[in-house]
Parts: sequence; C-alpha cells; structure tokens
Amino acid sequence: MASYLSPKGTEDFFPELWSVKVQIMNSLRATALKYGFLEVETPALETVEWLTKKSGDEILGQIFTLEQRGSERFGLRFDLTVPITRLFLQKQKELQKPVRWFGLSRMWRYEAPQKGRLREFYQLSVECFGSDRVEADVEVLNLFVDCYKNFGLTSNDFKVRINDKKLLEGLLWDCIGDSCSPELVQSLFKIVDKRSKIDDSDFFKELKGAGLSDKQSKTVSDIVSIRGSPTTVIQKLRALNVGERLVQESIFNFVKLFEFLPSEFFEIDLSIARGIAYYTGIVFEAFDVSGEFRALGGGGRYDELVSLYGGDPTPATGFGIGLSTLSLLLEKKGLIPKPLTSVDYYIAPVTEKLLSTALKISGDLRKNNSVVIDISCRSLAKQFSYAQSINAKKVVIVGEKDLADGKVTVRDMITGKEVKMNV
Repeated sequence: MASYLSPKGTEDFFPELWSVKVQIMNSLRATALKYGFLEVETPALETVEWLTKKSGDEILGQIFTLEQRGSERFGLRFDLTVPITRLFLQKQKELQKPVRWFGLSRMWRYEAPQKGRLREFYQLSVECFGSDRVEADVEVLNLFVDCYKNFGLTSNDFKVRINDKKLLEGLLWDCIGDSCSPELVQSLFKIVDKRSKIDDSDFFKELKGAGLSDKQSKTVSDIVSIRGSPTTVIQKLRALNVGERLVQESIFNFVKLFEFLPSEFFEIDLSIARGIAYYTGIVFEAFDVSGEFRALGGGGRYDELVSLYGGDPTPATGFGIGLSTLSLLLEKKGLIPKPLTSVDYYIAPVTEKLLSTALKISGDLRKNNSVVIDISCRSLAKQFSYAQSINAKKVVIVGEKDLADGKVTVRDMITGKEVKMNV
C-alpha cells in the first residue's frame, strides 16, 4: 500500500503550518536586517571536498551525498557557515569590512531523527567577517538574544551559556603544568564537550584515560563546573589568581563584553565546548531554562575559517538558530504565531452569467486585498460554506437585483452584518 507520509526526519507543511513557519522566519529575518545584516542565498549542494574541509572526514557520515557523475562529488549543505564563507571568498579583496551577512534556508544532515532534530531543517545563520574586536562579538550576541526576545521570550524562558576557548585552554595549561601539550588540550576539549552527557564516574575515567592524574582530573572537573552569572564567575576567575596570559586576556574580554550585553540573559559556563576545536574565542549556546529541549542555537568566534579555505586571514564571528527546537519552545510557551490563512474577500456570483461582473469586481479589489472568486459555479449556500472554510473575512454577493441598482451585498463573516455597496 502506498505511503503518503514524508520521508523519515522531514516535514510536510500544509498551509496553516507553513504560515506559522514563514512568520517565524520573517521575525528572524527582520531582526537580522535591523542590525544591518544583509541576506544571501547559496546553492543547496556543495562539493564534498568543500563540505568536509571545516569538520574533516568524520562529517561524511552526516552528509547526504549525491550520485557521483564524472570526477565531481556533491553533497547537500549541512550548515550555512561553510557556503557563506565560500561566498565571502569570491569577493574578499573588494568587499569593505566588516561584512555582515545572514542566510535563512534549508539544510540536510543524515542522523537519527529526534525531538527538535530533523534530517531536513531550517536554520538562520549569521556571519560577521572582518573584525577581531569585542564590539563585533557584542553586536552578534545582542542580535542572538533579540532573535528570541522578539518572539516574547524572556530571561525566565531561555539563557545563553557562554565560554571562551582561550580561557579554558589557559586554565588547562595552568592546572596540568609541564606535562601539558597542544594535543592533550585538544583531547580534553573533546572530553569536556561530553560532560553534560556522561556521569561523574565516566567523566573521570575519560580524563584518566587521557593521561591525567587523580589530582589533575579533580582540578579539571572543578574548572568545568564553574557556572553562574557573569559577575559571579568573573569574580571566581579572578580569585583563582591564574597568571596564564590566555586566562587574563579572557577575563578582560568578558568584563568588556558584559558592559554592553543584557547580563540577565547570560551565564558564563566553562563546560560549554561545542565545536571548540573549530572556534577560536568565545563560544555560546542558548538553552530553555526548563532544560526540556536540546540547544536552541549557538555560535562563537572562528578567526581561522577563512584562511582554512585558502583566503587571507580574516577574523569572523557568528551563530546559527535552528527553527525546529525554537518552534517547540514557542509552542510550549504559547507564543507560536497563529496561522495567517484568511482572505479578505470571497466573491460569490449568484448565477453563472454574472461571472464576468464578479471577475471585474475581484480585479478591482485585488489592487489592495486578497480575493477568492467562485470558480465552480456552485449554489450560493455552497459558496458560503466554502468561504467559511477558507476563513474569508467578507463575502461579496453579486446578484441581478442589486446590480440593477448598481450595488452588491457585502456580508461580514464574523458579525453576519450585511451592507449594500456601490459597484
């Protein structure tokens, strides 16, 4: 028996659902535009070589690859940072910096579908190229928060947990001492990234397996447990009295950063390590306060990406917001937009011979309104039933007696009130 369901991990959008999705996208789009970011679009497919350059061959298992023809290998994009970076590289020399771009489109990842995670999904991706200053991070983070606030979400609904790769790296070098190495730090980053997914015992086993002593493991565990309001955590970091240059720079940057950010929306959390091998500075994620959903979105500073792809070294910072998890949170909070599927007027000719007059009326009204006209030559009763089903606000009844007086009858479908109007 034929199945009419969409492929596993994808969604169909009937008019009501698509109307809601479009309103969510339009809100995100409008927020980005208010910050002076300009929208770009890129092809759905990229070369596999390009897609794997940032994340390595381990991402191959998540890429929907297309049938290879000739020497070219293509895959569907799994984020927009990579394609937008390719776009930037095309005109890197001639573009005035900083460059503020965003994309809002569909992506694809082959992974096990779950609540808030689909194989085909929509995502906002904001990228700022060309500034290494804290002010660029401030602008991106304020935009990130406003994207959620503009739906009516408050600091009681979501928090942004923020860390700094340099801070974590500096603290690790300090606590491990002479036996530390860049390779060990990278291994520890990966272990820290798993901290929220494993219990204390397994976390310690991972640290010991990386070569840390009991004392070092305990110190690392204490470090990544540091979390709280910006003011509280900055005080704790200062109290550690770590002289490591990376630590001092990070504390200074955090102080400057939170001069310009709404601190009630933020927590400094030293366990945040998503993609920390890819990020070069701050890294952040937004979570619902209840902890019911996976991350709502995240980003950070990635100053080495442009040069990784062969461009001139260019600092960059940005974020992504997935619409799937955001929609779940908005629905839970009663903030999901209402479907906009109504039409302003339904034109109902009483008889078939009045269709030409009805068409003229619909043409005039369509200059400023949405209009549906009967195209099935149904009885007036059936036309009213149809008008109600499509949420028509008003029905224009085109009848011979009214037209003899140069008028039509307009019924308000909410109040039932009828008035005569000149044609």
